[in-house]
Amino acid sequence: MPTITTLPYLTYQVKNELKPGPLEGLSEKMIDQHWMLYKGYVTNVDLLNKTVWDCLDSGGELNEPRMAEVQRRLGFEYNGMILHEYYFGALKKGARAPSSSSDLHKKLGDDFGGFDRWRKQFVEIGKMRGVGWVIAYLDPFSQRFINAWVSDHEIGNITGFIPVVAMDVWEHAYVTDYGTNAEGREKYIEAFFRNLDWDVIAERLSLALQSKVASRGKLLG
Repeated sequence: MPTITTLPYLTYQVKNELKPGPLEGLSEKMIDQHWMLYKGYVTNVDLLNKTVWDCLDSGGELNEPRMAEVQRRLGFEYNGMILHEYYFGALKKGARAPSSSSDLHKKLGDDFGGFDRWRKQFVEIGKMRGVGWVIAYLDPFSQRFINAWVSDHEIGNITGFIPVVAMDVWEHAYVTDYGTNAEGREKYIEAFFRNLDWDVIAERLSLALQSKVASRGKLLG
């Protein structure tokens, strides 16, 4: 949630409670460096929100080239902040794979023709060249999962879909521990799954399934 302040524009704070402790196969040094990047996105979101507000408050125009680029930048910074919160918030050492009898395991299996098939597709997307994210979304209208690639942080995000699993595959997420080649990226993905907290993922799914959507663009209370 945004910080409640007397300021007229939204401000946010770093969610320190989401920073994971020691992980298996993901070094503390790398996590610390990665966390600093997340903190930068929070800072930049606040800065851009203030800059846009100040521009309008002073009678400026957002269609002026410099300010237009500030406005366009918001999507990148906001998604950089939010997706990292999904990412860090689901990492925990000693995490166990979901039981085959769990609702989460069954849901992924039903939607992809098997849990292993879902995981294979998710992993294969993560191996693709390029920087960005792999996200398992729930479509609140159909109540089904879809795996998607998102370039940078904002290009390819699906409007209205709810992120449940988010994996960062920018080089900064793995290069310190595993290098820049494809084999290193694959080892990072394996480590990501070893630390994925399926209890958190199950909770996200439960909340996402409670979203009531009658049709595109219409929400039910």
